[in-house]
Formats: sequence, structure tokens, C-alpha cells
Amino acid sequence: MTADRRDVTPEVVGELYDQGTELLSALMGGSLHYGYWDGPADSGSMAEASRRMTDLMIDKLRVCGGRRVLDVGCGSGRPALQLARTTGAEVVGVTISREQVRLANLAAEAEGLDGQVTFHHGDAADLRFAPESFDAVWLFESLLHMPDPQHVLKQLATILRPGGRLVIANLVQRAPLAEAEETGLAAYLRITGIASIAPLDDYPGLITDSGLVLDELLDVSEHSIRRTLECVLAGLSDTAVPEVAETDAAGAAFTHARAVVEQFAATRGIGYALAVASKPARHAAVVGAAIT
Repeated sequence: MTADRRDVTPEVVGELYDQGTELLSALMGGSLHYGYWDGPADSGSMAEASRRMTDLMIDKLRVCGGRRVLDVGCGSGRPALQLARTTGAEVVGVTISREQVRLANLAAEAEGLDGQVTFHHGDAADLRFAPESFDAVWLFESLLHMPDPQHVLKQLATILRPGGRLVIANLVQRAPLAEAEETGLAAYLRITGIASIAPLDDYPGLITDSGLVLDELLDVSEHSIRRTLECVLAGLSDTAVPEVAETDAAGAAFTHARAVVEQFAATRGIGYALAVASKPARHAAVVGAAIT
């Protein structure tokens, strides 16, 4: 794991997003995750790219009406609402930020989806759902906030019904980092509440050790990282959120954040990937036990 930070706690992450969700949403096109651009000629906005990344996640999840989906680390709720509108599925979102719960439930009510999509405060390391109570689960850039991702994935494997799918979107390490890059990355992790960024090659083991089957590991770095960070830096450089710099202290913090993001953008060994997994169907497990 890159720049491992086991001092990240639910309280730290919750406070970060209680204070920063609306600013981050403004910088990242309305949601809190990286975007997807089709290629170099794609000049779409951050908001368009954000929706496209969510569409890709929806496609990988493969759910329909009547299915129940758990969104772990649901943020302000935009991806969950897009999932519900697109598929007709029931979505339950969980976040450690009480402010995000408030904002997400308001958004669901405003879109008339509050009967189909609900958001709750909770810790991903201590989920209180019954075994086999969800048809699908996704983690949209939330696993990186969790000091023990293996523990979380084992919980989710229990919560999933046999045959259910799990999709993870996450920053990943694609190549070894130089010492200076490690130092810059550590600064980025501190201001974003990230516990660690796992190497891409770790994901097969994480998935299988959780009792799931890895179906696909998709590196979309070339469609995501550079353009997303360019959009964030542009937002940090213009007057889209002028209230941030109303005081000297806030202005200094804003300048520091921009410098840290610039340094992170220069860290070439970091990428973005989707991991798609499934829980073995019960009949397959029974057959396997019989063979054993």
C-alpha cells in the first residue's frame, strides 16, 4: 500500500466531508469522484465526465428494477440517484458524514426519489445489515478512506446475496514512486483523509481473500486522472468558489491545497481503476463442497 496512513479514523473522514462536501462538489462537477473522458478529443466538462464515470459503474453493476443496491461511501448522493433513475433499483446509501446524509436525502426528495433511495449515517467498518440482504454493492472512491479494506470487503461479501455483484472505483498505484513523489503523495493523503492507495496488482488478492470472484480489473487511468485533476486545479484557480478566500487564513489554506493538488497531479505512478467482482452462486458453492 502506498503512503499507508493507519491514523485515518471515521471521525477524521466524517469531519473532512462535513466541512468540505459542498466545495468538493463544486470542484468536481456535482459529485465527489473522478470523471471519464472518451479520449483526447473529448472536450466535455467535469460534470459530463462525472456522469459518464457513473454510467460506467452502473453498466458494470448490472442491476434492474426490483434489485437492492448498497452504496458504501455515498457522498452527496448524486451517483446513487443516477443509479436509481437509470435502473429502477432501490438504493441504500451509507456515509460517515452527517452533512452528506442531510444533503443526499434533500437531493433525493427534490428529485422525487426519496421512496426509492435513502441515505444513512454509518461506518463502513461496522455495517449493520443482515447477511444476503443486497443484490449489489458499489464503493465509489470510498475504499481508500478505510484503513482495513480487507475487513470491509469481507463484510460486503457477507451482505451480498449469492450471484450478487460488487464494483469498486478507486485511485490505484500503477508503478513505483520516487522518494519525492512519496512525500508529495503523503501531503495529498493528509488533506483528503485517504488511508492508503493500493497497488493495482493488490486487487485480485483483496477480492479473492474476501470470498468473492474477480470478474474484471479495468484500468481507466488514461480516461480519467489527468483531465480530472486539470478541472480541479482550474476550479481552485478561478473564482467559482470565492467565499473560500474571504479571510487571510482561508486564502492561505486554499493556496496550500492548490499546491498539494499540483504536486499530486505530477505523480505519474498513480492511476484509476475499476474492480468488478461477484459472489459465487450458492449452487456452485454446494457443488464445490461436494467435490472436496
